[in-house]
Amino acid sequence: MILQNSLLELNKIEQDAIIELFEVDLSKIVGDKTIFRFHNGMNEMRQAIIWQGNIYEPYPIKAQGFEKSGQGTSNRPTLTVANISGLITGLSQDYDDLLGAVVTRHQVIVKFLDSGNFNEGNPAADPTQEVISNYVIERLTSLNSETASFELALPCESDGALIPARVIIANTCAWQYRSSECGYTGKAIADEFDKPTDDLSKDKCSRCLKGCKLRFGEHGILPFGGFPSAAKLS
Repeated sequence: MILQNSLLELNKIEQDAIIELFEVDLSKIVGDKTIFRFHNGMNEMRQAIIWQGNIYEPYPIKAQGFEKSGQGTSNRPTLTVANISGLITGLSQDYDDLLGAVVTRHQVIVKFLDSGNFNEGNPAADPTQEVISNYVIERLTSLNSETASFELALPCESDGALIPARVIIANTCAWQYRSSECGYTGKAIADEFDKPTDDLSKDKCSRCLKGCKLRFGEHGILPFGGFPSAAKLS
C-alpha cells in the first residue's frame, strides 16, 4: 500500500533517505505468534530502530531483486541474513527451512520515523507513511556458518502450498520433540546422543530412528518424521 504523502516524497528529485525494515513472521509454521524484526543499521542514538512502536533489531540483512514487471511471472527476490550464533541454522532445522514464513518489507522515509529514534524527538513522525511488500519464503538457497539466503515469492504465486509438502530427508526426523506430530509425552529416556538419562532437562531426541525406537519400542509404531526408504537404491 502506498499512501499519498509517501508517494509525493518518493517522487521528489531530492528525497529524504529511505530505509528498509523487515519482519519475518513464523506464526503459521510455529503455531504461535513469533515475529522477528530486523534492520541493517541503527537510529540516531545508536539503538534499534523503532517503527509503529515495534523494535527492529540491528542485524546484518540484505534484500535484492524487488523489480516489478507487468509481464509473465514475477521476480524472485533474495533475502540474505547473517547466521549469528547459528540462529538461522537452528530455526531451519526446527521449522523445515522456514518454508512458508511471511516476509514483510517496510520502506519508510526517515523523516516519518517514531520520535523515539531521535535525540530531540520528531514532530513529523507519522506511522501511516510507508510502502509495504509481502512475500513468503519459497526455499532456502544457501546456508553456512556465516550467512543464509532465501528465495522469496509473492503470496499469490505460492498459494500457501509447499511442493513438496515437506523436505524429504532419509535419516532425520523433522518433528519437534514432544510436539503433537512426535506424540511422545512420557518420562525422560535419552539425550541427543541417545545416551540414557532420567533428567528431563537433558531429555532430547537424536532425531534418528534409534531415538524413536527408544521411546516407542523396537517393534512399536513409530511416528518418525523422516523418510528412511529414500536412502534405499533399487
